[in-house]
Amino acid sequence: MRHRSWLALPAVLFAALLGSAADEPAPLLKPVAPGAGSTRVRVPIEAGLPLTDSQFKAQVPQAKGKKGEVVDVTVTFDTLPGKSSVSAKKWKSWGYEVPANNIAVLPELIIPASQLAPKVSKGRDVAVKFTNISLEVVETPAASMDMLYGSDLYIRLNDLTKNADRAMEPRYYFGDKFFELTVPTAILKKLGTGDETPPEPAVTAEPALVVVSGPMAIRNAPVFAFASVNGFSQYKTPDGKEEIVNVAISSNTNWPGIIMTIGTARGCKVEMDNGKDATGTGTTFESMVGKGKVKELRLAFQTGPGLKVTKDLVLKDLTVFVDKNNSGHFVWLGTKFINENMKDGTYACGPDGSWRLHGRMAPDLLQDIKTRVPAMPAKKP
Repeated sequence: MRHRSWLALPAVLFAALLGSAADEPAPLLKPVAPGAGSTRVRVPIEAGLPLTDSQFKAQVPQAKGKKGEVVDVTVTFDTLPGKSSVSAKKWKSWGYEVPANNIAVLPELIIPASQLAPKVSKGRDVAVKFTNISLEVVETPAASMDMLYGSDLYIRLNDLTKNADRAMEPRYYFGDKFFELTVPTAILKKLGTGDETPPEPAVTAEPALVVVSGPMAIRNAPVFAFASVNGFSQYKTPDGKEEIVNVAISSNTNWPGIIMTIGTARGCKVEMDNGKDATGTGTTFESMVGKGKVKELRLAFQTGPGLKVTKDLVLKDLTVFVDKNNSGHFVWLGTKFINENMKDGTYACGPDGSWRLHGRMAPDLLQDIKTRVPAMPAKKP
């Protein structure tokens, strides 16, 4: 009898282990398997800096130095498409001339990274050489001291991928503080260091959380397919133009919450605070940033089995920051907002070219889309 019980014990333990494994949540995304001639790499990010939530280290060639001479630089990195830039003073300090049209080309940007796939047993450290980066050479505000968002360079993701997002499948992991993409193996240089296996992206084991995926639509930039502020998914400007509420993800944005233009704040009837304004610093300007109160923000996510059920993330009574010098129509969400409202937040482009914000979220933050405020009918002329 003792012999039989002794044999049965491992089976009991095995069953327990199987049950434990079944309780572990699955990763939000499968690892990307690069094709022939390609390599998957990971770049570490430093967040929580005074002027940005997204910075990495890199090197640029010295224009008038010896061949192969490089300068160590810091780079503010933004997932939001647009123009990359450098201050005129910084550009000249590397030995380059400022073109008459202020559009320069950086011959190389060398970024240290770790190789994820194909897997190697040792020597994972690589240097990735991106070439011909277009830069707008700008005159920065005096307070910036020739830096952009506290860094030597401000680089947008589209200038690394050259808009080949479908092939490179970039992913930005807000909680883990790194981004990944697939690059041609030909632009890599192996450094012969880094034998430790890079950690897998975090998986938050909180059974109460549900998996969500926010689909993006392309309106000049990836923006949430549906978003509304105070019940407005669109609004009319004083001159009668229709504007859609466009909410985008910006890894650079480090305001503690949401920042929007004064154009959107007015269109969505955001209640402004009459307190003292803060000063925001852009690439070429300083702006006055005030506080406002949003009664309700909605963003569409898909959830449930197979991510086939559309529900809205609904947040009430939010303090927002309003750029009073920007009469445009836009809303930015950054690292702090994402990490506060979801776990394992990952902004990713899939092989189909579509962008999504993935994560795990408390189900009580999600509401049926039937609870949306119906759009106001257009007034007859």
